[in-house]
Amino acid sequence: MQGKHLKPFVFVILVMSVVSLACSLVTGGAPTTEDPPIQEPPVQEPPTPQPQIQEPPTEQPAPAEPQPVESGESGYIVFTDQNGLYSIEVPADWTYEQTVDTDTNYYYIDTFSSPDGGAVIENIVYDDGERFTGNQKGKFALYLLNTFYSATGKEGDIRVSDDKIMQDGSERLTWSSKSGGYSGLSFLELRSNGTTFLFFTVNWGDAVEDQYFDTLAYVIESYTIP
Repeated sequence: MQGKHLKPFVFVILVMSVVSLACSLVTGGAPTTEDPPIQEPPVQEPPTPQPQIQEPPTEQPAPAEPQPVESGESGYIVFTDQNGLYSIEVPADWTYEQTVDTDTNYYYIDTFSSPDGGAVIENIVYDDGERFTGNQKGKFALYLLNTFYSATGKEGDIRVSDDKIMQDGSERLTWSSKSGGYSGLSFLELRSNGTTFLFFTVNWGDAVEDQYFDTLAYVIESYTIP
């Protein structure tokens, strides 16, 4: 008789176990209260330092060779003085050279020569820090003519046939070399500081005057102060 009384109780326990198992299967089990394991971050290797590339020192352009810029006139380039004192248009195929007074650094000369050497465009910039006064400007211009343009290297070879003040304030000297067989025009001007003297000259062989007259006239007309 006691066994008959226990069967319903065992049955109830069995049913509850089945239900509990089913719930576990549906819900995936009771949640755990344990903290998730802490994952250590991956150890990153420090970046390999890259060698720094040393840029080579920039070479300063020599003052003797300012870079010309193409002009609107075919066959000419615009040349600007290294100190911005003047600009001119010169034939692109003419040879450029600069002479510098390395002893005192008082002057430099920009020279453009035609391919056959028959004509020359040249400018002398002189500045020793002393102001020109009175008639010193005219005397200094004659000194430059006799020093740089005389065929003999002495006074008496250069003959000035005309001296004229131009509209821009410069002074033009028309001259020729008696023994050299060449002639020229020189324009002298003194800048506002009173110490900077510019002596701009074009000259040509008398035998090729017709060949270069128009070219030199164009260069003179192109002369501007930047």
